[in-house]
Amino acid sequence: MSVLAKKDKRIGCFIINGMNDGCGSNDLLSSYMEEQGCITYCCTPVTCCSSWDGMNSNIYFEWLILAEKELVRFMNDCFAIVIIGYSIGGLIGIHLAEKYNVDALITINTPIYISDFRRLVGMLRYQPREINPSNINRRVISALYNLFNFNRLVNQAKRKLCKLYCPLLVIQSKKDRIIDWSSGYYILENARSRDKEIQFFPKSGHFILCDSEKQLVFIRVLQFVEKTMESKLLVEGHI
Repeated sequence: MSVLAKKDKRIGCFIINGMNDGCGSNDLLSSYMEEQGCITYCCTPVTCCSSWDGMNSNIYFEWLILAEKELVRFMNDCFAIVIIGYSIGGLIGIHLAEKYNVDALITINTPIYISDFRRLVGMLRYQPREINPSNINRRVISALYNLFNFNRLVNQAKRKLCKLYCPLLVIQSKKDRIIDWSSGYYILENARSRDKEIQFFPKSGHFILCDSEKQLVFIRVLQFVEKTMESKLLVEGHI
């Protein structure tokens, strides 16, 4: 698609996952967008930090710093940047989209309000490579630390939303059992973007990129990226 390329550079989709969901969702979305002509980069800062053992009350700073460093490197290869934040990655995406004024932001099941804290803690829990009785307590404590960091990340994202002006697409599952689907409305209503949309998917759970409607999500993401890039090129006088 010609709209996704300009002067030997392509649209960059910087995909931020919050946690490993076990189904390779980042790879699925990344592969789809690359097939459509985009260049992609997948980042999972919540599990890639060197101190990912949860025993750190400020680890959310590391999540933000790691994602920011990778975004800055990626931006050099693209003529436009779309950040796609999946789950907790959407909170990080809001922070980066506001700071760098990217061309568009897409949040997917990004948590603001929680439906089931026990499930959330389970998603945040540190999982060591080897499980033995000696590290059971460490796993429990790390989950509490990560819950604390998660709350700080949510508050950070809330503060950033009122400064967010880039085009925004909010994707939200109606059957999400971890976060309340009203989180999508909060993001939509508090962002200052003039071009903003929300899309609900009625049949999917929290890990929507692995669920029955994943192909529909991929198509909706592509449609929004194409529309946003057409508007950008039109404003800049390229089409």
